[in-house]
Amino acid sequence: MKKIILLVAFVLCMAGAAGAETLTDTTLFTETGTFAAEDYVNHGWGDVNKLNSIGDYVTWRHQFTFDPAADTLESAKLIISLRDDNDRLLPEFGFGWTESGTWDLGEVNTGNYAYNVNVNFMSDGVFQVTVGSLLGDFYIDQSVLAINYTPVSNNAVPEPATIILFGLGLMGLAGVRRKFQK
Repeated sequence: MKKIILLVAFVLCMAGAAGAETLTDTTLFTETGTFAAEDYVNHGWGDVNKLNSIGDYVTWRHQFTFDPAADTLESAKLIISLRDDNDRLLPEFGFGWTESGTWDLGEVNTGNYAYNVNVNFMSDGVFQVTVGSLLGDFYIDQSVLAINYTPVSNNAVPEPATIILFGLGLMGLAGVRRKFQK
């Protein structure tokens, strides 16, 4: 009897967790632009992937389509990979901002910089980002946007009362079976 109840509880928990989806969009930077080319918006001067001295910048868009279609956007994270070329004695500083108002300013070291992003700016399928140099030069290698969402579902999700009634019915059937076995 306990095994049946545990099995039903496990199946119901798994059914509830199975609805979440994660969409990931990656932009890779090169000397002349981005992969995919439609993500590139503009840049200051020189190579696209190298932010070279005060005021140089690069702007790009993450463009994406929710498949399956999104019902509710839960959260979003932007991860930008920067690489310091280590050719200066002074520290290198960068700045960045996104269309959602997220911004940062600080010293650039080789590594990933992660930011939570306001999901209210994700529903149109485009998210724009700009990174620039305030001092020194450094490379931008990639930008990854990960969006967690709940897809639109045509399957009706049972209400808690329905689940409880179903569980009680299973327990009743198990009890009747046990009674007849005696």
